[in-house]
Amino acid sequence: MKHDQGVHDCLNNILEGDGRKWGQSPIDIDEDKAIGMKFPALLMSGHWSQDGEAKMRNTGTEVRITLEGKKSPVTIRGGPLSNDVYELSEVVFRWGSSNCKGAEHTLNGTWFTMEAQAVHFNTRYKTIENCWDKEDGLAICAYFLQAYHVLVWDEHPLFSRISDNLYNIIQAESVTKLPANCLGWMGQACQTSGYYNYLGSTTTFPFHECVTWIVFPEPVRISENQAKLFRMLCNKQGVCIKENYREVQKLNGRVVYYVS
Repeated sequence: MKHDQGVHDCLNNILEGDGRKWGQSPIDIDEDKAIGMKFPALLMSGHWSQDGEAKMRNTGTEVRITLEGKKSPVTIRGGPLSNDVYELSEVVFRWGSSNCKGAEHTLNGTWFTMEAQAVHFNTRYKTIENCWDKEDGLAICAYFLQAYHVLVWDEHPLFSRISDNLYNIIQAESVTKLPANCLGWMGQACQTSGYYNYLGSTTTFPFHECVTWIVFPEPVRISENQAKLFRMLCNKQGVCIKENYREVQKLNGRVVYYVS
C-alpha cells in the first residue's frame, strides 16, 4: 500500500519552490493526530538470529552495530514498504547527557533516554550510497530506550550483550565483537500492538529526505547504569560524548500513521 500521494505532491511543490528541506526528522509524534492505517504485516528477518557475527564501533560521534560474517541477509519488508525489500546496514544509538532526554523522536511531547535506529536500505538500489536521493531509499526502525533506577542484577539481560561491551570501545574508532544475537531485545519492542509511520529524513548531515520511518512506541526498559555507559565513550578529542541527538523538526503538513 502506498503513502498518500497528495502529501508527496504537496511537499514536492514546496521543495521546488524555494529549495528548502521540509520533510525533516525527527518529529514529535502526537498520537491524537495520527491517522489509523492498515498495512500488510511487517516482516523482519534475521535481526536477532544467532548465526554470523556482530561488531560494535565507536565512531567518535555515535555507536554503530553491524551484523557480518556468514549470515543470511537481515531484511525487513511488508508494512508501509510496499513490495520492496530493505536490508540492514547498521544500528545507530542516540543519547543525551541525562536520562530525561536523549532520544530523537518524542511521543506526545515526552522524551526518552535513548533511541536505537536500525537503518535499512532498499535492495532495489543495490547499495546504501545509491539511496540518498531516492524517496524510498531507506527504512529506519526506531526503538525508544528508557532508563530506570534498578539494582545491577535487574539490568536488561538482552541489552547487556551490548552495554557490557562498551568498555571495549571507549576510545574513538575502536571496535569490538558482540554476540551474534545482540539485537534480541528489539524483538520484545516489536511485539507491541502497533507502530507509527511517516516519511522523513536522516538525522545527520546532510539530512537526506529518503526515509520511511517506523517508530515503535513501547520503550525498552534498561537500567540507569546501562545508559550511563554510553556517556563514558569518547570523541576524537578524548572528550566524553554527552549528546548526539538532533532536535525535533516541524511536521510541515506531513501525515503520521498509526499502524495496528
